[in-house]
Parts: sequence; C-alpha cells; structure tokens
Amino acid sequence: MRVDATNRLIITLSVSLLSGCVDMGRVGLHPETRTAWFDGHPYQVESCLTEMAQNQRAYLEQDDPLTDGTKRYNLEKDNETVAWIEIVKFSHHQTSATFYYDPKAPDISALVSGMITNCKTMR
Repeated sequence: MRVDATNRLIITLSVSLLSGCVDMGRVGLHPETRTAWFDGHPYQVESCLTEMAQNQRAYLEQDDPLTDGTKRYNLEKDNETVAWIEIVKFSHHQTSATFYYDPKAPDISALVSGMITNCKTMR
C-alpha cells in the first residue's frame, strides 16, 4: 500500500511540473495550420514578417530552432503568444513559413493573413 501511495505522489508531482513547462499562449492544443511559400531567402522572409508584425502592433520573438535547421518564432501581441511560426528554406529561391494559431481567433487569422499577403509581394 505504501508503494502505491508513493508512486501516485511521484506521478502527480511529475505531471504538475510538466504541465507548467510549456506556455501555449492563445495558440491552444489543436491549432489551425497555414503554410505559405515565398519567393526569397529565409532571412528576407523573416525580415518581412517581422516588419509586417510590427505594422500591426505585434512582434516576432525567436525560439529555439528545430534539429533540421527550421527557424521558429513566437508571434507576440499584447504580451501573449498568439501564433507559432516555422520558417525553412524550401528550394533555391523559395522559403516556406508555417503558422500555427487558434482556429477560434478571427483577429489572429486576419493578422496572419495580412502578414502573408504583404510578404508574398516583397521584392
């Protein structure tokens, strides 16, 4: 009996600690996913997305890259994470960006759409 109580306590503490490690922000557990392709190198796309976010009173905060070199960013607005963005070189002159955001947030969907539309026309 004592072993069962100890195991339950260890499991409960582990779950409690792990559940506090990741701030989902407004993105949620089941985000909407939208991928866009841009003509340009990743640094150009990153620069454009950063500028477009700032134009809408938001900003990109760099996150740790994935093991394959994919760059990750948090889109921040009003002091909370509203979307995640992954940027990766797709081909010689193309870059893809995948956005993850709350499907029930029309304001964030509009923000993402505006960023994509404006950066697709960059030169």
